[in-house]
Amino acid sequence: MKFTAIICLGMCIFSFPTYASSYLEDVRNLGYVSGEGLACGASRYPSYELIARAYLVSKARSDQEQADGMYEYNKAKATAYMEKRGDGYWGCEEVNRRFNNQKIFKSTLYKNGTIKLPDGKVLKPRKEYDVTLVYDRRKDERSKLNAYYDKVMAQKRQRAVKEGIYQKIKQEEMKLRQY
Repeated sequence: MKFTAIICLGMCIFSFPTYASSYLEDVRNLGYVSGEGLACGASRYPSYELIARAYLVSKARSDQEQADGMYEYNKAKATAYMEKRGDGYWGCEEVNRRFNNQKIFKSTLYKNGTIKLPDGKVLKPRKEYDVTLVYDRRKDERSKLNAYYDKVMAQKRQRAVKEGIYQKIKQEEMKLRQY
């Protein structure tokens, strides 16, 4: 009997980290896609953001998990945005095509925060909430991320100048352009 209880307890303990890591992985993926859509100016970005954030809230099992999820979501979103800007928005036409044709847009989001996914699965939030408070469509995220990107690049440039490698990098770039 004790052995069975210990096995059940062990399964319960080890199943939670799996769920938590799965949840965090889901929100990271949603955030990364969101960042690419924002960077490339996808037309359905505001709708995506609303559904993705509602998913993040509805799927979380606790306030702490929701806070961790929001942090991971925003971190992945910023990373994707920075990468896309860093590569000169290369491939945005393809990104927008794929972004605007995702299955997530076949989801139904109800006013109380309940989401009906395309496969018919229904996610109900821990507490009902007003979904319009999850995402403000008027917020200018692009300018904030661009300002952050410029700040990071300026810091990198200053560090390179300070370390004396900035001129070497510029000289190498000039050599490459000559060919």
